[in-house]
Amino acid sequence: MAAIVGQSGAWQIIASDLARRGYPISSHQELPPLLTKMEKTRPQMIDANRAHTMRCVQELTTRIAALAVEGGFFRRLINWFRIRALKTEIAALYKADLHYSSALDQAIVHIRSLLNSAELAGAEAELAVIDRLRTLPSSTVVFNDVRLKATRYIRFNGIALISAQIDHVVLTPAGVFVIETKRWSQRFVESGDFYNPFDQVSRANYLCYDLLRRSFGKMRVRSIIACRGSLPGAPRDSYIKVVRPENLTSYILGFRNTELAPELFSKLRSFFEYRVGSPNAI
Repeated sequence: MAAIVGQSGAWQIIASDLARRGYPISSHQELPPLLTKMEKTRPQMIDANRAHTMRCVQELTTRIAALAVEGGFFRRLINWFRIRALKTEIAALYKADLHYSSALDQAIVHIRSLLNSAELAGAEAELAVIDRLRTLPSSTVVFNDVRLKATRYIRFNGIALISAQIDHVVLTPAGVFVIETKRWSQRFVESGDFYNPFDQVSRANYLCYDLLRRSFGKMRVRSIIACRGSLPGAPRDSYIKVVRPENLTSYILGFRNTELAPELFSKLRSFFEYRVGSPNAI
């Protein structure tokens, strides 16, 4: 089994957004049961939140009543400020309770739309590719969501090349493989509303090659698009290999010549580990 470093970048975006909304999950497979549970228990969740609000209000009201009867001029003066703060807390609790049901409904709508979204489809495709790459030999390391940043001014095909995000980088004794995962429908491809994946991978490949060359000397960096679905036509001179996910491991294993000595392999592993999910790494 290959060593896996990092997670799907597309899935991390979705999971982080759900966590901010108060619904932390660890797997995309948890989304359907989460939606079902939220839809079925919505009335109970609203009632439970209301009950919690009223318990908190009652506790604060009791504290206010106790403060109000304390004697002494200075004590009453101090308590006036305390009571004022407690009343502000009560107002905030009522306001939060009023917004709870609408926030819950918004979360339900969001998760329902997410289940049919291109974003989730892309994340699931990346996760499937990671599972496929996991079956590579133990001499292989798979890095996910690799962030590269140029250390010098570079122009690639006439456009400045500053940074790149790579879905997966596979490091084997046979070399470095840059992999972009796509799961596009034919309708989406026909719309033309996308950044050309061949140009995207070419730019990522070149930045990766340039950074490695400057740090470790010249070496080969191979490019792959793991595609389940449709893609636009490849440029005539494209060197990028388009492979279906189920054929990905056999394609990588087809390169048998050892190009990376153990010492260099170890240095490259450290290089990519530092750049997994780290947009500021250089």
